[in-house]
Formats: sequence, C-alpha cells, structure tokens
Amino acid sequence: MASRIRVLDATNRTMQRLGYLKALCALVNETETSNLNTLGKRLIERVTQTVRMSPPFDEQTRDYVKKRLTDGTYRELRKIVLEGSLIDAAVSMEIQDLYLADPSLPSRTGKLVGENWRRYPYLGTSLELIKKGTYSALTRSLVLLAVTPKEEISAFQAWDREHNPMRISDSQAIVLLYCLIDNDAEVLLPLFQGLAGLAEASFDERIAGNLLPEIMRQIVIAYRSRGITAEERDRLALLTKSANSIDKWKDKAYTGGGARQETVTVRLEPYCDLGFLSKPDRDRFEYATTGALRVLLDRWESVANTDTFLRERFFATFAACRRMTVRSADDGEAIEALAGAGQTLKSSLGYSPITDVGLLAGLRLLTERGAVLELGRTTKLLKFLQKQDPTFIRFTVDRMGVLAYVKFLKPCPEGKP
Repeated sequence: MASRIRVLDATNRTMQRLGYLKALCALVNETETSNLNTLGKRLIERVTQTVRMSPPFDEQTRDYVKKRLTDGTYRELRKIVLEGSLIDAAVSMEIQDLYLADPSLPSRTGKLVGENWRRYPYLGTSLELIKKGTYSALTRSLVLLAVTPKEEISAFQAWDREHNPMRISDSQAIVLLYCLIDNDAEVLLPLFQGLAGLAEASFDERIAGNLLPEIMRQIVIAYRSRGITAEERDRLALLTKSANSIDKWKDKAYTGGGARQETVTVRLEPYCDLGFLSKPDRDRFEYATTGALRVLLDRWESVANTDTFLRERFFATFAACRRMTVRSADDGEAIEALAGAGQTLKSSLGYSPITDVGLLAGLRLLTERGAVLELGRTTKLLKFLQKQDPTFIRFTVDRMGVLAYVKFLKPCPEGKP
C-alpha cells in the first residue's frame, strides 16, 4: 500500500461532470493566486451565462428541458420549448444546459447551480490540478489544458455546438484517469471490484454507496498502526466518521441526498465520462460496468500495486481499455516527445515535474502514434540521457532526495538515437 493515503480529500454530489475541470483549470491559469470565493463564483458565472434561443428547438433540447429542467423556475421556459404555443418567443438557456443536452454524452446529470459555488473547486484540489490554499495552478492543470483545444475553453464563454467541452477526449481521459487513480485508489479499486462482482446487471448509487463503509474501515485498519503524519491521522478519523454517516442511510428511504449519495456520486458519474461505467438511462443514477472497467481491474490487480501500475502499466492498460493497437515507443520518438512536453510545461526557471512531463509525452505518443511510453521508462531514459550528455538535461530533487523535476537545456542530446 502507498505511503500516503490515496483517498479524495473532498467528495460531494456536485462533482459529477469532468468537463467542468477544463474551465476550472483555465480560470486558475489566468491569475497567479486566487481564493475559493473568487474561483467558485467565477466558475459558476462562466457555466451559467445564458444563450438566447428561438424556435424551432431541436429534439435534444426539448428532451433535456422536459426531463432535466423540471423546477418551477423553468415554468415559462418549458412552456415555450415544449408547447411551442408562442411561435415568435425566445428563451434564455444556460450554456451548460445546451452542452449537457448533447445526445453524445453518456450522462446528462451534474448541472452546477449558484448556491454550490464553493463545492466543485474542491475536485480540482483533490486531484492535484489546483494548489490548496492559494487556489493557484499546479503543473498537472497545464497537462490537461495542453490536450484541450482552445475552442473548448472558448466554448464556456460562447456556445459552440461543434466543440462541446463536456465531451472527454482520449487524451483528456488519460490525464483525468491518472489523477483519479493517483488520488483515490484505495477507495476506487475495492469499490469497482465490488461493483463488478454484483450478480445484477445494473446497480444504483444506493447499492454502490452501501459498499463504502466497509472499504473505508479497512483503510483505517491498514494505516492505523503505521507511522503517518498528524494530518493523515486526521484523515483517518474523517474516514471513520464518513463510514458511520453512510451506515445511517442504509435503511432510509431514498431522497437523492445524504452522506451515501454525497460520497459515492463522484466515484460513479466521472467514470461514465471516461467509459468505465454506462447508464441505461442518462437521467437516472443507475449504472452498469463496461468491458473497459474489467480490463482496468485485471491489470491494476491490487491497491498495493498502484504505484507499480501507474509507473509500468498505465498507458498500455488505457490502450487495452480503448482496444487500441499499440507498440513500444522507440528511444528517438520518446526523447522528442519528452523534450516537447518539457517545453510545454516548463516553469519560469525552465523546470517541470518529471511525472507531468512523462504523462504529457506518453499520452501524446499513445493518441497520436499508437506508441507506449510508460512513466517508469521515462525516468530511466532521462537518467541515462543525463549521464550520456550532461548538457542535455538537468535534474532537481524533492525534500526526500528523489528526482522530481527536469529541465531540458537543448532540443536533443548528443548522439540522439
């Protein structure tokens, strides 16, 4: 098991659609620092701005309005869109509603509302895209933005049917899946194993949520006797508290809220965006596992192997989940991709986190050339190149003395393969 506790710091029902993270990462990269108040409210302002729409309305919009916009505040909008009695009338719809109505999306839930302005940004900090406290950009956010077309970022400010930012591309899925596993592995793997082992073909969020208390208690037992920090011990206490709160909801009538739904939704809905779960009905919180999830579980194997999985098998596993035909990247294209990623991600001092450089280089090679470059090989290759040509790259270490950052001093090494 990893030395740090891989469990999300924050979970709530607002954290459903991964597409909002693109807007969040764009926002934190617009300023050096921010705060929760400013960031949360700016995100809400961006996704709730309205677009003026006139009849006739397409079928996808009509169906979305009929099934999702049922609150009384939408009475007039529903009348115009669904009844069509006012031929010359126009309506104002939130830009996020128009994107969520897209029939190509695997789920239509997860709309953000004004009163939840403080909730969604915590997903960004929990996934290490955003720095806690200062709400500034971490390099991982630049990795996501590097694989997000500028048209998708602009689409949060002006409706663009062709560039729906709620769709998740393969490149974006690689970044987000890595973040989710790296920061929530100890809940995710046993939860998904439990769901894959259910006798029923489908399950709802209550069934999934009922698995969480035992998973959380096992994490607490595993770490209780270890030499961990005071902060991590506080996290264990919160896990115990969360497990107890979820248990209290097991026999209660379904309300759509409560500790069980608040805790489990972020472990279900995002994986519909990524293709590991499917929804028979895109408007209901009912799910089925996919073949891609079974491939992931087979290759991940165990929580104890998470570090090895992420270093040695992550890209090949993603390729298998997507049924890609792949090959191993040769040294020449690996070096070119790593140098290019370093250039994209470099700080003002020229350094970039080695993991982020390897992640960006690896996903570019996989999605553009069908070539696999695992993170473990990235580190070994960079060490070799530094010894072969000290004028090519330079390293710095973290507080534990482990190589953490790399700076590319020139485009390619002497005697490039």
